[in-house]
Formats: sequence, structure tokens, C-alpha cells
Amino acid sequence: MEFKDGAFYDKDFISPAYINLNNPKYMEIDEIFYSTLICVNYYREQEDLILKNLIDTNINMNISVFYEKKDNYKTIRELTYHIGNVGVELKENNPNRQDIDIAAFSYNDAKYIRREMQINNEDIYYMYIYLTVFSKDKKELEYLLNKVEGISQSRGIQTRRAYFREEQGFFTTIPLMQNNNEIKNVAKRNVLTSGLVSTYPFISSSIFDENGIFIGTNIYNNSLVFIDRYNTKKYKNANICIFGTSGARKIFLYKTFNFKKQITWNRTIYN
Repeated sequence: MEFKDGAFYDKDFISPAYINLNNPKYMEIDEIFYSTLICVNYYREQEDLILKNLIDTNINMNISVFYEKKDNYKTIRELTYHIGNVGVELKENNPNRQDIDIAAFSYNDAKYIRREMQINNEDIYYMYIYLTVFSKDKKELEYLLNKVEGISQSRGIQTRRAYFREEQGFFTTIPLMQNNNEIKNVAKRNVLTSGLVSTYPFISSSIFDENGIFIGTNIYNNSLVFIDRYNTKKYKNANICIFGTSGARKIFLYKTFNFKKQITWNRTIYN
């Protein structure tokens, strides 16, 4: 087929041929089904990376995280006002109140945030996390969604499916940097700087080179680490540093590498 000048553009090569938005539970693009999960709540303090277990899986999934920094002075002022109002309500001790536990939790939570901001110099952010799972089969998509929801709950993350908002969720998790207003209010969550670090997304679940030498185990998932330091296309040079206590057989390891490749290394071994 011949195309006239100006009738066919570069974007036409990547544009989908078919988009179906008729189902509120997923969207279909070129026979691939997409469904988005919105993270609506999670622990403020995390000892480990909260997205680690999701990234370690082999599930086809796009993850998008947005941050919005809030004004510290304005936030502290609003927290102080809130603490004062709720504190007065709690002192009334009305036995007929059904929301006394919620008010007490809100009171303690506000005091904690204010203390961290004033004493530990923490900043406060709005954080939004979206997960878009995709598959070529609708049944498999439902299975993967249930699996992601289970993994998220095990990490203290509560999710909600973006029914009737699948298009907005899809655009939120592709590289367009769009946090759609129609779903951002659902995903909005306060988080301090210390909690923000736990969303660091760059995790290596495995390190394996086909012709590599066994180095050790990955501390995150106990997978074996094989590195071919002589692969100049992947690594810049073949230098290595070996750290260990006395008697840890660093010299033996170094000689094993040399015997393996018959190449002299720059010998740098530290006790």
C-alpha cells in the first residue's frame, strides 16, 4: 500500500487500532485487558520498601507514584487548630458518642505528625500510588488482580479497584505524568519524609549473567548472584574490591577468579 505525503505520521505506527471502554471493570486495547488498583491507605511508618513484594513478582503491571509537598507552616497551624478542637470534644466524655474512638485516633495521629515535623524536621507530602495490571485474558486478569490485592494487604496497603474510572487509571500509570483529578482524591494520603523513602521503586530482584561467577546471595530474596565482570559491553571494567574479615578466604576467592579467566586483576583486598 502506498501512502501520500502527509497522510501517515509517525504517531500512527504506535497508535492502537482498537480501544474498548464499554466495561466498567477494565479497558481493552488491542486485545489486552487493563485494570487499575488505587492504593487508598497504608502504614505511615515502614521498615521495608512497601513496593518490594510487588516488584519482585512476575506480574505484568505498571506502577505510578506521585508526590505533592505541603507547606509545613500552614500544616502545623491546621494541625494545632484540629488538636485543640478535638481535645475539647474528648474532654466532654459524652457516653452517647459513637465516634469517640475515631476522634481519639485522629487526635493522636495529628499530635504525632506535628511532633515529627517540629522536633525531627520531617516534611509532609500528599502521596498517590496506582497499580495497573494487564493481561491478554480476562480470567487471568481477575486472578492477577486478586493476587496483587493479597500481596498489598500483606504489606498493610489497602486498595480499591478503579471501576468506571479505568481510562483515568490507565493514563495515570503511563509515562505522561498525569495524576487525574477524578481519582486523585481517592488515592490522596498524608505521609512524612521517613515514610516517603519506603516507596523507593528501583529494586533488583535478581542479578544473573549467563557466563558470570558466583558472588553471593541477594539479601532481599536470597537469589543467587552471578556477575561476569569481563563483559565489557555491560560493565565498564573488570576491577573488583573484596571486603571481609581476616580468615574469610578473600585470597582464595581472588585466585579462583584469576584461574577462571586467566586474567590479572588489580588486586585490592581489604580486611
